[in-house]
Amino acid sequence: MHYPDIIGQDDAVARLKAFSEFYRNNGSTAEHVLLVAEEGTGKRTIANVLANELGAAFQEVSASQLQVKGDLTAILTNLRTRQVLVVEDVHRLGRALRDILLEALQTHKLPIQIGQGSRTRHHVMDVQPFTLVGTAPKKSECPEELLRSFALVLPLQAYTNSALEKIGERIAAGENIEIEAGAIKLLAANSRSRPDKLKLLMQRVARAVNKPNITEGDARQVLGVFGVMAQTDPHTGDSAYLERMSGVEFERFVTTLLARMEFRPEMTRATGDGGIDIVAVLDKPILGGKYLFQCKRYAPENLVGASTVRDFYGAVTADKAVKGVLITTSDFTAQAREFAERVGLELINLAQLQSLLAQHGMASDSPAT
Repeated sequence: MHYPDIIGQDDAVARLKAFSEFYRNNGSTAEHVLLVAEEGTGKRTIANVLANELGAAFQEVSASQLQVKGDLTAILTNLRTRQVLVVEDVHRLGRALRDILLEALQTHKLPIQIGQGSRTRHHVMDVQPFTLVGTAPKKSECPEELLRSFALVLPLQAYTNSALEKIGERIAAGENIEIEAGAIKLLAANSRSRPDKLKLLMQRVARAVNKPNITEGDARQVLGVFGVMAQTDPHTGDSAYLERMSGVEFERFVTTLLARMEFRPEMTRATGDGGIDIVAVLDKPILGGKYLFQCKRYAPENLVGASTVRDFYGAVTADKAVKGVLITTSDFTAQAREFAERVGLELINLAQLQSLLAQHGMASDSPAT
């Protein structure tokens, strides 16, 4: 695969294309890259395409497969010059293995101890210059010393419905599944913006239907059997759909909206302390910088009060962000709005959220079913 084969990641492809062209033209070993996105969004595929575009051999391994020092040492000492090493979930490396990797990245040497006691021998083995491509679900998951090793930290975009439908067509062709466009659209809409989930759904529906051609009706019926409430559009701003979300699902939903608004958003770890849910960076002059978001999925009658807004303001102030934005599926009390206006917080209620969703192609004209 090559860059034109990657669907739905235009920004990432543009940056990687410039990156790989630079290193391929000057003949030096490419610097290290971290690909950031949730599981099942194509990080491994993009890493492999980067290796192809660099014209380099590549090897891939999951951090979960590396249990002892010898596992990683054997890989590092057998790499060829300018080879690409893809480490999936690199943030999961244990401390001892992480130290070995950092030593190889920084010095291109590995100290090796053979034997024990009086028979111990120490050797230093050379490691050829190589390019590490790590993957992680969040930038914040990576220890700081490891994060500093990556010259390019690249968050992947949330997939649009149209991109997922194109991916679905490719999956169907690869799996020899005959499926109508309407069925692909339905499965794409229920894949949680994840290509791996879309592939799994298509395979399951094909097995369940067990006939030459899958129609939209077939797909909807099978999803119902699986207990899936099929959505025509998973990004609908319909209030009934928002009410069915969990708190984490609502945060993911807002994260997708922010990505379409040209932010680089990242959900924080769930702490349950009512603090910051999403950190989003806007790369623009004057208005650019770090924005902090808190998401409250409340019932319409449950208004967000002034105490909640005050607590959020404290977190925003401590973090020295450009702005704090509190988003809710309900509304705010008069006292909450008065305090927010006084300190410069932005409050977004359900009606304003639905307007934003419509502006950025995430609203549906018809209610979710």
